Amino acid sequence: MGVTSAALALLLTGTVAAPDGSPIAGATVTAIVREVETATTGANGEFTFDALELPLDLVVSAPGFATIRLRVTASPVAVTLLPRAADASVVVAASGAPPGGVSLSRETLAIAPAVTLDERLRTVAGFSLFRRSSSRYANPTTHGVTMRGLSASGASRGLVILDGIPLNDGFGGWVTWTRVPAGALDRIDVISGAAGDRFGSDALGGVLRLQSAVPDRSLGSLSIEGGSASTYTIDASGGGRQGRVSWFGAGGGFRSDGAIPLEASAAGIVDRPADAEWWNVFGRVDVSLPLGRWSMSGLSGRDDRGNGTVLQRNRMSGSTLATSYVAAAAATTFSAHASISPNTFDQTFSAVASGRVSESLTSTQRIGGTTTRAAVELGRSAAEGYALVRATASRAAADFAEVRPTTATNVSLRDDAESLSAQAAWTGRPNLTISAGLRREWRAAPDADAARDRAGVGRVALEWQATTLMTVRGSAATSHRWPTLNELARGFRVGALLTNPNPDLRPERARALEGGVRLQRNMWTLGATAFASVVQDAIVNVTVTNTVRQRQNAGDAVARGVEVDGEWRPTERLRVRGSLQWVDAMFDNATEPILNGKRLPQVPKASGTVAADFLMARGVMSVVARSTGHQFDDDRNVFRLASATQVDARAQVTFGRAAVFGVVENVFDGRVETGRTPLVSVAPGRAARVGVRLLIGDLRR
Repeated sequence: MGVTSAALALLLTGTVAAPDGSPIAGATVTAIVREVETATTGANGEFTFDALELPLDLVVSAPGFATIRLRVTASPVAVTLLPRAADASVVVAASGAPPGGVSLSRETLAIAPAVTLDERLRTVAGFSLFRRSSSRYANPTTHGVTMRGLSASGASRGLVILDGIPLNDGFGGWVTWTRVPAGALDRIDVISGAAGDRFGSDALGGVLRLQSAVPDRSLGSLSIEGGSASTYTIDASGGGRQGRVSWFGAGGGFRSDGAIPLEASAAGIVDRPADAEWWNVFGRVDVSLPLGRWSMSGLSGRDDRGNGTVLQRNRMSGSTLATSYVAAAAATTFSAHASISPNTFDQTFSAVASGRVSESLTSTQRIGGTTTRAAVELGRSAAEGYALVRATASRAAADFAEVRPTTATNVSLRDDAESLSAQAAWTGRPNLTISAGLRREWRAAPDADAARDRAGVGRVALEWQATTLMTVRGSAATSHRWPTLNELARGFRVGALLTNPNPDLRPERARALEGGVRLQRNMWTLGATAFASVVQDAIVNVTVTNTVRQRQNAGDAVARGVEVDGEWRPTERLRVRGSLQWVDAMFDNATEPILNGKRLPQVPKASGTVAADFLMARGVMSVVARSTGHQFDDDRNVFRLASATQVDARAQVTFGRAAVFGVVENVFDGRVETGRTPLVSVAPGRAARVGVRLLIGDLRR
């Protein structure tokens, strides 16, 4: 039995081993406390720290193995490292953040003044959905990810994966954020920049890697809250371990009357609050085997919401069932993943009369589809690096039906894709890593008889640990994005604006350069990255007339900018995090000369966030402030959205295993414009919620 922590300095010992149980000598073990302390494992894989206060974070690394960070609450501790080939795309730095990105821990996610997952990511500058609205209020088809100034177009230019399984919709490329329960996650890594050599088409702008919680012992929680606009949420999670089997589950529900999404001066008789209601569940079972781990997981949810008028409504439901097997012996790894995701989406559109005194139904759409994905990976690590090869295949089949007053359309669509990729890295010198990757893809869409397109992408990168406190890195990459079935076949209406599909769209192709440095001191970390990207044949909603747009390959989308992120812990009770992005994103070599020099839609030049967490005697208080500069809602830069600032706060007081908390969103009731058509859509104003959270079982981790 381990020695649990108290308010005392304790002897911390442990071992570091490979998956087959063999000790790893020479591993570096870093204890993250007010003063960073480091130990090295001996021939038997053991390490010792003389006197440390628990709990604390340990960062463990060894040549040829993937670096991990874990929370330690007891001594001794046993650490198992996987060969780096098993997770070559992300190496966690001592700060807990992936190179060129930031990370959010389970504890940080739990105290964020937010409801949905994308709202919790507001602390990452430059991250947003297609519009400023969160997924709690926005139309589900606008939930694509914008990163590095590469604006989404409904479809995402960033990939979101949960335990290695993509969450991007197989038809539209958007992400159903409300399908992930609040208590399901242990960690989020935000990895900015092109990652197509490993992750393919959807990762043109970056990757969000979600890691679900897998408990070491019985744990659980229950949270209930309610507040303004008849808003109610309930979230529960729990799990445990018995021998070689561990399990974890989480689920939640949400309902709100919402708010009218138009500014008050423009609202009319037909306008209604954009109400929303959803539920979600997640479950995972892991079985530890002699050389690896087998996992089975499931994710499911249903979302029903109004779109701001009497006749406009969105309903979606779907699931993802996934299984994976990861095996490691000595320096060889093998992994296999497979998933199936059935989804349905129903949506109604209307035309609103002048003065907003009446509306008429213009169309009803239904999308029903199933996406299956599979991947197999084989890797080999050595003292001086690693190499891996990967093969993937995906099949998306969808039926798109649309009924208008005078016509009806019913189309069967297909999106079949395969890929082969290889990555390798050389770490011949302890402080230098050089890596490279290549990927070849084949794709046929929008039907099974379509000609098969091909694309190839690559990436080279280096990371140099100049000192124990400074790391320098740089990379050059090419990437691409296939047009989604949604862009090829489905049109939609927003207010008076009709956006038409385009079956002749070409894939986007991109080039990206970046360089950065990360510094770490005892009480602070600071990272800065300069980047430049060019997306050729960028797919944009191009203005055709005053009331009609069409998705077109508009020319080049050029984004150049700087990202800065940091964390400061001046005392044990206070943590301050900040993130800033400045980006110049504009059109060049446009097919329509009028677009040259215009800014990309929905991308501000400057955005930044500051988050502060203060530990009180019996609780914690968190404040998040996010500010964005002005941006445009259209390609012609006619519909200007004003700059906006929003401050959210959360305070929690703990009584044993119970906690009472309160949340105030948009504390200063700031005006946040989310769209202009030319009618101005706005995000909800100030709102408040109160709730209680109960902790169940042994929660020491």
